[in-house]
Amino acid sequence: MMDDGYSHQQNYAFPVLPQADLERVAQTILHLFSPSTSSNPDLAKHLQHELQQIQSAQEAWGLIAGLAGHEDPNVRFFGAHTAQVKISRDWETLPEDLRPALLPLLLSTLGNAINPHNQHSYQPANGVVVRKLFGSLASLLLRLAFPHFLHPILTVIQTIHSSFASSTALPPSAPGSGYNTPGSSGPSHSTILDDVAPQLKHRARLLALEWCAICIEEIGRAGLAEHQRQPLRRHIESDLSVVVSAITDAMTGDPGLSPNERLKEAEAACKCAESWIDWGLSPEELNILLPALYNLLPMPAASSALVEVLSESIFKYGKGTKILTEPMLAWIVGPSGQALVASADGEPSEEVIGFTKLLAALVEHSSEWLVARIQQNDVQAFLGVILRLTGWQGLGGAEENISELTLPIYPLIQEAIMDAPMFSTPQDSSPDWAVAKNFFKELVQVTRRKVRWPGDGETGGSLGGLDKEDREAFDSWRRDAGEVIVGAYYILRDEMLGNLTNIAGQQVQSGAAWQDIEATLHCIRYSSEAVPLGEDKSLPILFGEQILGQLAHRPIRGKGEERLRLTVVCLIQSYEEWFKFHPAHLPPVLSYLVPSLTSSSTISRSAADALKALCDMCRKKLVEHIGAFAELHGKIGDLGADEQSKVIQAITSVIQALAPADAIGPVEGIISPILSRISQALQQYSVDPSNAQAALLQSTGSLTACFKGLSPSEDEMFDTTDEGDEAAREEAISRTREDTRIVELRRGIEAAVEGLVGVVGRGEGDVEVADAISSLLKHATLSSSTLISLSPLPLLSLVCMACENSPSALWMSLASTLTLRVNAPVTSFAKKSEKSEAVKRQEEDEQVGKWNVVGDVASRLVVVAGRYLDGEGMKEHPDVVEGWFKFCSSLASRFPGVLLRLPPQVVEGYMAIGLMGLGTQERFSLKAASEYFVALLANTRYPSPLEPLSEPLFAHFGPLILRALLLCAGSEGPRSVIPNMAELLAALVGRVKASDISGWLDGILSQEGFPDPRATPASKKKLKESILKSRTARRMREALHEFALVARGLDGTTYGNATAV
Repeated sequence: MMDDGYSHQQNYAFPVLPQADLERVAQTILHLFSPSTSSNPDLAKHLQHELQQIQSAQEAWGLIAGLAGHEDPNVRFFGAHTAQVKISRDWETLPEDLRPALLPLLLSTLGNAINPHNQHSYQPANGVVVRKLFGSLASLLLRLAFPHFLHPILTVIQTIHSSFASSTALPPSAPGSGYNTPGSSGPSHSTILDDVAPQLKHRARLLALEWCAICIEEIGRAGLAEHQRQPLRRHIESDLSVVVSAITDAMTGDPGLSPNERLKEAEAACKCAESWIDWGLSPEELNILLPALYNLLPMPAASSALVEVLSESIFKYGKGTKILTEPMLAWIVGPSGQALVASADGEPSEEVIGFTKLLAALVEHSSEWLVARIQQNDVQAFLGVILRLTGWQGLGGAEENISELTLPIYPLIQEAIMDAPMFSTPQDSSPDWAVAKNFFKELVQVTRRKVRWPGDGETGGSLGGLDKEDREAFDSWRRDAGEVIVGAYYILRDEMLGNLTNIAGQQVQSGAAWQDIEATLHCIRYSSEAVPLGEDKSLPILFGEQILGQLAHRPIRGKGEERLRLTVVCLIQSYEEWFKFHPAHLPPVLSYLVPSLTSSSTISRSAADALKALCDMCRKKLVEHIGAFAELHGKIGDLGADEQSKVIQAITSVIQALAPADAIGPVEGIISPILSRISQALQQYSVDPSNAQAALLQSTGSLTACFKGLSPSEDEMFDTTDEGDEAAREEAISRTREDTRIVELRRGIEAAVEGLVGVVGRGEGDVEVADAISSLLKHATLSSSTLISLSPLPLLSLVCMACENSPSALWMSLASTLTLRVNAPVTSFAKKSEKSEAVKRQEEDEQVGKWNVVGDVASRLVVVAGRYLDGEGMKEHPDVVEGWFKFCSSLASRFPGVLLRLPPQVVEGYMAIGLMGLGTQERFSLKAASEYFVALLANTRYPSPLEPLSEPLFAHFGPLILRALLLCAGSEGPRSVIPNMAELLAALVGRVKASDISGWLDGILSQEGFPDPRATPASKKKLKESILKSRTARRMREALHEFALVARGLDGTTYGNATAV
């Protein structure tokens, strides 16, 4: 039922809905929020859709007043929500002469909603209704002409105060309405509330603060451009004194209120201040607010507002140290701040958490200022507070969440020290350096203590006695703390590493608990990022007999000792590059890693990773130990599938460093057993796929690992030759590839690949098998500089056949990869020599052969794509669409001549499917289709000899491509692909004559309703002019984006501005 006493809003010429219609809407809302509806999602969805349809109608403007007096807050909320929706989305549907009347309607609705005489105002859910009305008024402020909404902040505050004053029968300031007329001066709010009861004043102040906060937050969320933001700023600037006064009055507090009420007002004031600081207050306004905020410390809301001042206000980036840094520093090191952190244990309070965030923001703001005064007692006391918070008792991330808030502070201080003048002064004699070093030494001690696992020795069935959730949280904290150690090393250098190494040595020698040793090694491990490769004092001790040698003999008893071994393994891997320059330490390290391969699953995985990384990095250094690797290969049957593959890759990477002729035997010895296992797995797979899958995956992964290991690394730090003639090595590999044993081995590999492709090509393999085969084919053709590399041409034909039998994204993607590999560039080390006529003819014949294979594959795959992607195929198989267009892009990039010389109907098929791709709705499909056309346009433009051949093709398909991309950008495609369409448009404009583009644009844009009826003639004209003037993708993107906003009805909207491409 409607409340007759509080629904006497005037009819401001808005649509008036019959009472029966209002009741029907109310019943629909009540039905939606009924408990019985929550158990029926389909009904809830239907009712939501029905209400959305009601909101979208023109008559919905009448719901604002019509539902405002209903007794149920859900109904009133829908009315208020409708106001904001209509203002935000349907503003243009409201006649201009009615727009000014919307303000008094909303103010009247707000006044009724908060009036103390209205019993509805005491309903708990009424607060949500009021907040939505505030949001509606803020949305109106963004759209209503400024002269119709003068002093917007003050106007709403006056409405709030007048509503409360009316409850004491004070005369209204604007006769006839009961509320202040917008823009009228009226009595001041301090006067108007003089006779109001303290509790009502309290409610009024809270509402005023809430309005001020919501208003500026809505404006901030609107994503206004600068030319819109500045006029609005000027419009509300006259009310800033009112806002600041409301905030500071609430922070000061009314003595007549209870402590809880004063606290509530102060918190609301801080939240409001934070919102306005984020919007942007002047130095004068901040100067007024800051003392009041300091007086409220350590209230969490005050700390949060001060964080906003430090990070987002005009004083950010180190400004305002006199009014920010110095007062805060004094408070932190003074009695109040010290008392807050006096006991750094137990569950931290909200005040301590807010205080810690404030410290972090202060360091980020004032790190240079602090470092410049590092000898001052107050600065040193401040640094001591930070360390105390970092060392808060309890497990970081699990039992306490204070210390992690301090971890980002230390890199800031370290960077400030390195940028300060003190950094260039002698460290031994500098007082500043003495303070800095002592600070970071203490930090390392605190961190080493905090990263220690709990307990002393073994603690039962779980690591450190922790459950899984706490263990993962603590592990995450330890990783973050490890980054702090890196910063400490940059200050302390060798001294830190030496101290940690000495401590580790003493702990190992004395048989200390695993927790103590592990914590020290954890710190050394994370130092690796900063330790120079030439370090020759501490690391030789660490990886020598004194520490690593002793640890190798330490028995693994329980999860704690396993964790210690895991940390040692990770420590070894973190210094992998160091071993390249200190190869004498490789044997003891390998002696530690090899037994670790057969430890628990976690250790064995990490050990395999470390072994693979070391062998990659130190290939040539390890060649002399090839016999030991042969022995290791004989034991890999005891390892898991992943570990086997990694160890095989490690071994083959060392074999790759051998002279090609010497590598024949080792390569054969590793690959032949793998081929036998693949053959057996394929036979079993044809009979019992489910049981054979594991063996098939493992053997395929092992073969892929061989290709990975035998491929020379492109990274300089993996360089296997310090000196020598790489060209001679290439020639030696080429000769060795013709060795009968290697030729036979490659045939065996090709047969295995054919069998594997056949499994998936018949549709028998699952996703895991398909992924394994994909990885194998990619690595088998990745480099031509290995003994077992396969030619991509036969594999391309094989993949094509598989795709014909069972079309999939896998085969399309592989066809793309292999096509790019067919004409792979010749290595820069290849020997250049004069070629005889016979050699030239042979190479020409080989080239023609390649073209024929590629052309055959291209002709067959377009038939597959045309059949598979026809009709709903594009929509149903977006992964195949993306794979197909990747193949098209590869073909157009590497073999554009082959593509254009295919039979005309085949070429037209490629263009037609490309146009279909530009008409899809799926982002990745659109992106791939546009990239295909961009590649084709780029590779057929001048000075390409293919330009004349492609002219008739683009004369026919050019306007179709142009129309499709404009339709996609302007209406039918997701806005996220506009940059891709801009790339395509730039490529088309750069490829085709300007006169042709102009004519095509005239024909396309003159179509009625293209690409959407909302596209205006002016926007079409501007788009054409921009296209013809622009030649870069950036300019095209700007033009398309601007046109798309108009065509999609988003021009000038909050959503359109906030989601700029």
